[in-house]
Amino acid sequence: MKDEMKALVLGMGNRNLGDDGLGSCLASALARRAKGVDVKDGDDMGLGLVGWLEGYDLAILVDVAEDEEEEVNAYLIEAEKATYDELREMITDSHKASPVQIALLAKASGIFNGKAYFVSIKPERICFMCPPSEKGIERAVKAAELINKILKVHNLTPFNLKGLKENILEECQKL
Repeated sequence: MKDEMKALVLGMGNRNLGDDGLGSCLASALARRAKGVDVKDGDDMGLGLVGWLEGYDLAILVDVAEDEEEEVNAYLIEAEKATYDELREMITDSHKASPVQIALLAKASGIFNGKAYFVSIKPERICFMCPPSEKGIERAVKAAELINKILKVHNLTPFNLKGLKENILEECQKL
């Protein structure tokens, strides 16, 4: 009999670049209220995050996506459909690995065999040493709501989101 599902929420992004750091800030804010789900701030570690997925049955990766049409969205990452050529050619800069690339590489390497989701946040502004935008913070809260929906689908305890907006702003002010 398998133990309870082991789940990870992994936030990504560079806090020195305004809204680019929203995934990182959200992860830090959610870590304060985690119950039964691991939450880690992957900052802007890029490919260094591949190994962080090892041993998890569920991984929810959160980051900004500039080309996104929706303010926030969630996608199931179907790593098993990626070809070897796609994996080989997708990384051009190890510091700019996307959540999808990280999940695909973790799956292809055999260290991750679970389900992976990408929760994307459309940034309002990305600029050096600027604070996150108000719209970006609001979108990060919406991203947390999507994370909760995914957790519920997998019969996991959702996060208490009361006061989350203020917590995200506090975390984003830390460098």
